[in-house]
Amino acid sequence: MVLCMQKTTLLALTKRKPTALHTLLWGLLGVLLSTVSFGTSFALANDKDKLETRYSVMSMKAAGSLLVDAININGKLVVVGARGHILVSRDKGKSWKQAKVPTQNLITAVYFASSDLGWAVGHEAVILHTKDGGDSWDFQYGAPYLPAGYDDGSDSADVEDDVSEEDLYAIDRSGSPLLDVWFKNEKEGFAIGAYGYFLHTSDAGKTWEDWSKRLGNIDGWHLNAISSLDNNLVYVAGEKGVLFRSADGGDSWDVLTSPYDGSFFGMVVGPGLEEMIVFGLQGNVFRTSDRGENWREVETDNQNGLMAGTLYGERGVILVGNGGVMMFSKDDGNSFAKQVTDDRNSIAGIVKTDENKLVLVGQGGVKLATPSKSLVGME
Repeated sequence: MVLCMQKTTLLALTKRKPTALHTLLWGLLGVLLSTVSFGTSFALANDKDKLETRYSVMSMKAAGSLLVDAININGKLVVVGARGHILVSRDKGKSWKQAKVPTQNLITAVYFASSDLGWAVGHEAVILHTKDGGDSWDFQYGAPYLPAGYDDGSDSADVEDDVSEEDLYAIDRSGSPLLDVWFKNEKEGFAIGAYGYFLHTSDAGKTWEDWSKRLGNIDGWHLNAISSLDNNLVYVAGEKGVLFRSADGGDSWDVLTSPYDGSFFGMVVGPGLEEMIVFGLQGNVFRTSDRGENWREVETDNQNGLMAGTLYGERGVILVGNGGVMMFSKDDGNSFAKQVTDDRNSIAGIVKTDENKLVLVGQGGVKLATPSKSLVGME
């Protein structure tokens, strides 16, 4: 069974009408988004105080609900997903404790810079922060959709005097989701998402700035994944095959020539510093061994969308996706063997545990699995 839940995100535009309508299969949910082209971006106000605080409902079934991302932090496992669910395991995935989370929005991604300090992002541009290893979370940022005529009580009579002419033509991303998050250390990080969302913080998330102009995503394509192997060479991938690379930890960015004009949903950086694999719509997989200067398509017999991946062992790579597809490589991602899980539930996220097991999250919640050593070159 393929999950067919859809959500339509409508954006309010400032003095600009949409020039085109595009459809993006975003992640496991198949989120339907309407996009527009725009030439400039502007600093968005942090409207976290306007977010509706509705704590995620505590449930014994949370570990079996829709989950979309996972991370391993020094042996501790954290998974996130629908209805604001965030769960933590400190016993190698045998049991899960649900965290206290002030939102019921879909949480799309999670990242930890240390055992205690973590960030999670989701719909309505929610950015959540934890200081206790994931047991409790607080809002750091938000941009909920506010209907026309919304009055927050502030004096906005002269607001236009403080806005440049080019800003009046920029897109309003309010209500749109953030789709991934990455931190290079405990202070500096990035959150990316729909319509070119590209936020940066240098103070552990106390303040967030719009860095979308710095990235150079001039058409505002959705940004789906950000990753780095060494905290210096950083990649961003997204809709319409867009690829960006930073060689200085995210301070400056280059636009890479893409081998594909469809959507990329994820990437695996490594195993070498020069190597990277990107993948996405209809099972397309591409590999580079020179930091994205040149690409080679990796032929497979899979046409299901690929959503996430992980390195495994010295040369192993595992990709997962819709319909329970799992792709195994034992040669650094140069070739893949396909397997499909018995339940065929779509898999949205994967992470390796310290015991070389796999944590799989997706349509069926969170599950543990052990890959065959022969599939990942560990005979």
